[in-house]
Amino acid sequence: MKKTFAILLVLFTTSLFAQTLEEAKTNLANAETALATQEVAVKAARANVAALTPPVYWEKGGFAALNFNSLGLTNWAAGGVSSNSITALGNILRNYKKDKVEWINNLELAYGLIQNGEETLRKNEDKIDFMTKGNYGITKKLSYSVLLNFKSQFAPGFDFTDQNLNDDDRPEISKFFAPAYLTTSVGFNYNVTDYFSIYLSPATGRFTFVTDDSIAAQNIYIPATLDDAGNSFYEDNFRTEFGALLNARFAKDLTKKINLTSTLNLFNNYTDVNKNNRLNIDVNWETMINMKLTNYLGASLYTNLIHDNDIAVSLFDGEKPKLDSDGNQLTGPRTQFKRLLGLGVQYKF
Repeated sequence: MKKTFAILLVLFTTSLFAQTLEEAKTNLANAETALATQEVAVKAARANVAALTPPVYWEKGGFAALNFNSLGLTNWAAGGVSSNSITALGNILRNYKKDKVEWINNLELAYGLIQNGEETLRKNEDKIDFMTKGNYGITKKLSYSVLLNFKSQFAPGFDFTDQNLNDDDRPEISKFFAPAYLTTSVGFNYNVTDYFSIYLSPATGRFTFVTDDSIAAQNIYIPATLDDAGNSFYEDNFRTEFGALLNARFAKDLTKKINLTSTLNLFNNYTDVNKNNRLNIDVNWETMINMKLTNYLGASLYTNLIHDNDIAVSLFDGEKPKLDSDGNQLTGPRTQFKRLLGLGVQYKF
């Protein structure tokens, strides 16, 4: 009797388990069917939202920053000079893209002042840089392109190489539109990635303006090079150049809080009337790193490397100025480098 009861219990349990498994399979099938139906509904809803959403052709943005640096020394045995500086930076972009047409606009502005010890306030940063570029797509990455770039500065700059002069007696060596550079070109643009592009132009015109006669007469930005007959190759106030341009631009958010933008420009004036200058390549490489520390506090690092054989830079032997036989300051082409590190208030929009 006990044996018979055990057999019936096993059969009942097996039947009950089989019935539960079948129900589970049925429930799973129903759930999968419902999920597939919901996925179809979600896709249809997304397509409907996309169809009703107006297309966005314009991208806009930028940032503004106000950086501060301060050093205070009192009875400091190791020496040094107290200093304070303030720098304002700004960048605005407005970009358009529709089908094969792309229009890129970027404006960079900067102005800074510094005071060392008992010296008067002096300019340590001054920049106006506007670039606009239009592209028409040939393929997904390659396009016909036209570019225009304007560079100048806001305020007068002075020569501080002679430490014996009072600030009121220092010669003015730059101001708005003295110099100013205008570059126009046609070529090809290749988007290597969405954050790195290369622009190459075999036909680029570059125009240098020095609208102040006293600054132009110093021949800092337009060289006073003479031909075999003793005549100057160029005018003092205006110079035109025609050659080839390569522009490489990298702009990427390295992390959520760090952005890197770097632009390299290489220009060769292969039609220069001074044939000895045709092999020289003008280099302008700018890099900006922005780091967001809090919502409104950030740090930035800016570097600018320039080499232009036509720009006359004061020459020194150590800290001592190099002079000619008449006691005048010697000048010549040199690689220029500027670094600006700041901590301050930033706002991105």
